[in-house]
Amino acid sequence: MTDLPRETSDTASDQAPRPDKDRATSSANDRFAYGSGTMLDRAETLIYVLVGILFLLGTLFALGYSCWDAVTKFSGLLPLNTMDQSSAVVNAIIKLIENLLLVLIMTEVLGTVIHYLKAHVTSLRPFLFIGIISATRGILSISAQLSVGKVDNFLQAMLELGVYALIVLFLGITLRLLGNNYEIGPDV
Repeated sequence: MTDLPRETSDTASDQAPRPDKDRATSSANDRFAYGSGTMLDRAETLIYVLVGILFLLGTLFALGYSCWDAVTKFSGLLPLNTMDQSSAVVNAIIKLIENLLLVLIMTEVLGTVIHYLKAHVTSLRPFLFIGIISATRGILSISAQLSVGKVDNFLQAMLELGVYALIVLFLGITLRLLGNNYEIGPDV
């Protein structure tokens, strides 16, 4: 056999891992990744805090407006002498309930923000409650229109009531099926 000279190339030696260099590069990348992750996590927490404060202020404003609106509507309707005033009272009561349900929706979102800030997990349950409250609000709105005869298309109103009722039913079933397994997060 003839010995052929072997070709040696520097590329083979370049491809071999260099433990000291790779470890130093990996350590620097890990520190950068950890520092970046920490900075972004703090920024996310700050955003959640700001959103929570704005939701708190918005909820307080909506509650104050709901009370002020109800007081002004009721004070303008007393004493009740005519049938028009009676239907106006019914409308004022339903409007107050709708406004208070909106306050509940905002409170649920605020509670979700607070829960995230404390546990760093997102919960599905408040969003299901928000859907149920919103559908109930729609049912009340259509019912108020039907009670005072302000509905132009009766069939459409009945369809909307049916859809809202199905939403409440399906979201209630979803809540029941989920039970206590409703949190989404890194440790769950």
